Amino acid sequence: LPVGEWSVRPTTDSGWAAAATASSTHFARGSVGAGTGARAGALKGGLGSASVQITDGPAAGITVAALMVANPVGSVFDSVTGLPWGVDAARAEELGLSSPSASDLAAARALGDKGTVLNTTIGVVATDAPLSKAACRRVAVTGHDGLGRAIRPAHSPLDGDTIFALSTGTADVSDTLRAAPSIPAFAAELPILAAVCEAAAVVVERAIVDAILSATSVADIPAYRDVLPSVFGR
Repeated sequence: LPVGEWSVRPTTDSGWAAAATASSTHFARGSVGAGTGARAGALKGGLGSASVQITDGPAAGITVAALMVANPVGSVFDSVTGLPWGVDAARAEELGLSSPSASDLAAARALGDKGTVLNTTIGVVATDAPLSKAACRRVAVTGHDGLGRAIRPAHSPLDGDTIFALSTGTADVSDTLRAAPSIPAFAAELPILAAVCEAAAVVVERAIVDAILSATSVADIPAYRDVLPSVFGR
């Protein structure tokens, strides 16, 4: 990506270093890893993550998570409110965000376009629900709904947006399947898949927002927190 020194590329050693420093307790986000060279519209893009645990219905107890690299040509914040797309008043309160000052909002509106064709928002949705390959494909498809909520315009001809999906299959849904013995197994699984798909859109949206909020400036590309510091109470 055309950010910083163009000749710099990750190497095999970079992969080994990433694996060696991987942690189950600390997860760096923002301008790290694949997010280092990311640019989201006129702002610094980054790496973000989010997860939810389904609390009711046939999929109760199942976890759905997303890891997204935000590098779109489109905008990732609402020029009217100054908040990231997909963040309503309730979500803003959860994240500790407030309405920006008039001067910060004016500065954000004055930012130019990205002006490059090297764009893509890419990531993965993962769940512990036991899903088939075909079901995982459906989860990946619905994950794009979250991409459309967090970026505008999304899926433009200048973007190479791609989402993958995987299942660890470790969640126990046997009780749900036993409760519907009179219908085919695939039909009994549909309510679980539907709930996972709904959650997939949510976590993709939140992971992209997380990437933008976590990003820091690189190569003089301003981060959201630099342009709109009053959103964070600064």
